Amino acid sequence: MVPVAWATTRVREDAVGQKDMFADQNSACPLRNPLTLSRPPPGVRRGGVRRARAADPARDGPGRGRVATTGYDVPVIDATPSLRRLIALTALLVLALLASLPSEARADVERPATPAQHYADQLAEEPEGAAVVVDGAVGGPLTPAEMTEGLHTAFGKLDLPYYVVVTPFLEAGSEIAPALHDRLGADGVYAVLEPRGTVLEVQSYGTDADTGAARHVALTDPDLSYSAPATEVAEVLVAALEDPSAAEKLQAERERPWPFRADAFAGLDPSRRDGPESLGFLLGAVGGTVAAVGACWVWRLARRGRLRPAAVVGVGAVIVAAGAVGAPAMWVAAAPTGDHEKPDPQELARMQEPYVISTGRVAHVAEALGDDPLYVDPLVGLPREGLDGAAEEFGDAPVPVYAAVVPLGLEDESGGDHEVLAAALAAVAEREGIYLVAGRVTGDTTRVRAAAYGLGADYSLNFAMREAEAATPADALRQAVAALDEVELTPGGSYTPAFADREPSTPAPRMERYWGEGVAPGFLAFGLGVAPAAIGLVFLLLYALRVRRGGGNIVGDRILRRLAGRETARLRALLARREDALPEALLPQADAALLTAEARPRTLDLLGVVVLARRTLAEAEDPGAAPLEPCGVNPLHPWATERTRIPVGRSGKAKVCERCSALSPEARSARVLRLRAGGTAHAYDAKPNDPWIRHSFGADDPAAMVGELLKEFPNGDAKPPR
Repeated sequence: MVPVAWATTRVREDAVGQKDMFADQNSACPLRNPLTLSRPPPGVRRGGVRRARAADPARDGPGRGRVATTGYDVPVIDATPSLRRLIALTALLVLALLASLPSEARADVERPATPAQHYADQLAEEPEGAAVVVDGAVGGPLTPAEMTEGLHTAFGKLDLPYYVVVTPFLEAGSEIAPALHDRLGADGVYAVLEPRGTVLEVQSYGTDADTGAARHVALTDPDLSYSAPATEVAEVLVAALEDPSAAEKLQAERERPWPFRADAFAGLDPSRRDGPESLGFLLGAVGGTVAAVGACWVWRLARRGRLRPAAVVGVGAVIVAAGAVGAPAMWVAAAPTGDHEKPDPQELARMQEPYVISTGRVAHVAEALGDDPLYVDPLVGLPREGLDGAAEEFGDAPVPVYAAVVPLGLEDESGGDHEVLAAALAAVAEREGIYLVAGRVTGDTTRVRAAAYGLGADYSLNFAMREAEAATPADALRQAVAALDEVELTPGGSYTPAFADREPSTPAPRMERYWGEGVAPGFLAFGLGVAPAAIGLVFLLLYALRVRRGGGNIVGDRILRRLAGRETARLRALLARREDALPEALLPQADAALLTAEARPRTLDLLGVVVLARRTLAEAEDPGAAPLEPCGVNPLHPWATERTRIPVGRSGKAKVCERCSALSPEARSARVLRLRAGGTAHAYDAKPNDPWIRHSFGADDPAAMVGELLKEFPNGDAKPPR
């Protein structure tokens, strides 16, 4: 209880304030902040206690000589000397009463040390302006000594005082840097780091260092992995502090288009995590696409009878696809071994005593347990009710029991595992007994796990500990001690924790991941799925575009040969039923169609056979009908019934079918049938002097057309190619 006498007051609008001046939520505390001490408000002595003034009734008014107000207009009693003596006497009586209480009652009012207080005391023991404190409980591949040396090397590059704390027990969002600065009262750069990967805080006092931008760089640098030790994070942080434009450069790099970033293809590096799989999938997709395109090309060539080019294309596609996935495989195999491909140093440490890399905290706790079987870490934030009497209950256990109540974190030396810390404690202490570790990683439950030293114990030890869970450490420890009665312990035996038999986890061999998890899925997905679908979509779009432009009426030998075969079969069937099925005038045309179909017809010959056979059959069914003439736009359309003012195509025909007559002249010209031959397509009437075109497929002077066609078959021989 601290009596306060206000010497002077200010309204809120006239308050004294300046950046970095000391502020604290407690009602009273020692003032050490240099800036605040160097610029005290009027009427304040260094040390933070205001000079008292006598009450002035003339100024304070009647009845107000004993009352003053704070800057927040809160009335405060201006204590008289008699009242101050009474208050002091009361405080002494309260302290005496607390001292007379039993230890269990005192434990209820004890409070753990705050992280700021704990680490500030340690920083105060380090050289001023070059202070680094690494918690002995840090995890990761480096020991506290190695990490301390690396941090001094990194921050030593700054021409600024530095105060660095590395701890696994602070969560993101925690702030202790301002409190560290207030307690130390020294200007410089204050940094709080996790053992791996994260800058929790970085503040600058009395310097112009841009700590906010530097922290942003350290948190977003693409070259830093999430498991990078604090020394590597510090190197990036210090580099950003030395170069204020680092954040702008990083942002500019991120704003560049992805293919042009420096790290755009970093994920394909075989030395990085998932690199072989990503690279293999990409190359497998390329190989599958090449194979799919090659197969499509081969099919088109083979369909047209071009077998030799098809074979060349097929072999070429196989070679290119194999080279796309095979050649880089040598680079994948020769790439340096990545850190993730090596056994985790912490997992290797779990396989043998002392089971942890850093034994700083473990050794300290083991030494303390030599004097007292119960150790309570000053930083533990768990309820402490009943802990003072818990050690007395250890005597009821069948074997010596040692217990530690400690803070646990995922980044500490045990990875937040109670059992690992208990085994490490037993291995370092080397005293026969059961070692219990009580703590809380997440949630509201305190758990206890155990390990043995100099005693034989099987799986039943930790199986029994699974019931030792409670809201407070004292209750959890009582349950754990009681559970020891159910465990069979052999004096002089040995104990090996279950986790020590686990082999370190490493990824599968790199080439196995490259081929099995990368190339194969990529090749199958794209070779059998994506690429064929894309090729089909491209052809569909091209066909739709061609139709939109009026060029969709293209036929080749395969379709015309099928149509010719069908129409000539109908013609033969009609002739086979009876000899007079066809009028005598149509017999020469039927012979011309059949002979041409049996020879080696050109594409235009096949079209002529189809049209001639159809016209012959139609006129045979209705001999009295008007002569039939094919559509000038597309001879495969229904027969021409309309005449246009503007002739169509090179043949100059003016008669078209009913559907084509409704089109504009430009649309009719665009829809003229085209024949594909030899990989190119041209209008069917591209050669106006050909007998088929000149005689409108027999509609004009059929005898002359038949004569021209049959003169090449005097003896029925096959017609030579035209």
